[in-house]
Amino acid sequence: MQDKMVSSSKAIENLKKAGKSKGFSAFTAALLAIILGLIFGYLIMRIASPANSFLGFQMLLIGGFKRIGDVFYFATPILMTGLAVGFAFKMGLFNIGASGQYTMGMFFALYVGFMWKLPDSIHWIVCILAGMIGGMLWGLIPGIFKAFLNVNEVITSIMFNYIGMYLVDMLVQGNAAMYISSKTRTAYLPASAQLPTLGIPHSSVNISIILAITLALILFIVLNKTTFGYELKATGFNKFASAYAGMNDKRNIILTLVIAGAMAGLGGAFAILAPSTIAGSSMTYEPVSVIAANGFNGIAVALLGNSNPIGIIFSAVFISHIQRGGTLASLYGYKPEIIDVVIAVIIYFSAFAMLMNASVANLIKKRYSKKQSVKILPADQKEGA
Repeated sequence: MQDKMVSSSKAIENLKKAGKSKGFSAFTAALLAIILGLIFGYLIMRIASPANSFLGFQMLLIGGFKRIGDVFYFATPILMTGLAVGFAFKMGLFNIGASGQYTMGMFFALYVGFMWKLPDSIHWIVCILAGMIGGMLWGLIPGIFKAFLNVNEVITSIMFNYIGMYLVDMLVQGNAAMYISSKTRTAYLPASAQLPTLGIPHSSVNISIILAITLALILFIVLNKTTFGYELKATGFNKFASAYAGMNDKRNIILTLVIAGAMAGLGGAFAILAPSTIAGSSMTYEPVSVIAANGFNGIAVALLGNSNPIGIIFSAVFISHIQRGGTLASLYGYKPEIIDVVIAVIIYFSAFAMLMNASVANLIKKRYSKKQSVKILPADQKEGA
């Protein structure tokens, strides 16, 4: 009898520890938000077309498995912009300028791809590095404004989205070697500038997904296992206390936004340098004066992943998965925009899912404790008799 009481108390204690774990709480909160978002999406499908709602929802859930190569290909750029937003958020900064950094990184990669003649073995590598530098530059400027003038980074970074978009469109259209006016888009990149493919048929997935995951793991280690990462998070919690402790808050602000810009710039480079599924062609850029959607999708990825680099990997793959499934749901008469609704609802719920998660965890613990006490009490009475 005593063993039962000990085992039950241990189970309750383990449940309490799991509930207090930040990683576990973040995971369950994200899972709860996803479930609620999917339920809401199904209800929308029921309202739009009741006859096809089950088949359409089934395609939304499993359709991505039929295009697994595309899932990883489209996950790569939003993984990088998600890291750009999440890394800055760990510092207490809201980097809403990932779209501009993404676009600038894409332009730098394009420029090196078209204008620099390099050996085939290193051409694509230099293009990637150029994209990273472009993003760093576009993250550096808001960082300087924030560090030395205390200008809100949300204002400067969002303005730099527009500046970057119009500047890149102007530079692309003004470059005859890069732009084909009759097609209103850039020419095909040389094969040497394209990223090595992973060989999955009918897909553009390439080595960039491996590079992106590796970078996410490196950021995780930097944030959690290094003094530099500790300083960044400490500055994010309280910059005045960290400055009093001797940390250089201005340097940390600038470095954070530079690293965030580098991640977003790499996302733009990975997207434009990806090989095409059509032989002899490549990805192209069309200057239509529209802010890159991948930058804002990165915000959703970062929020769903709780700004944790490991969580961002899984959230990027998940969002890409349901986006691919959503395009296939059009076979049953549903507009692809329904996925935008589902993702928006998931992010909406994730904003207060931690609160719901704590309430659910407390309810489970209370019920579990009550059941154990009911089971143990009669046996105690019998022993006493």
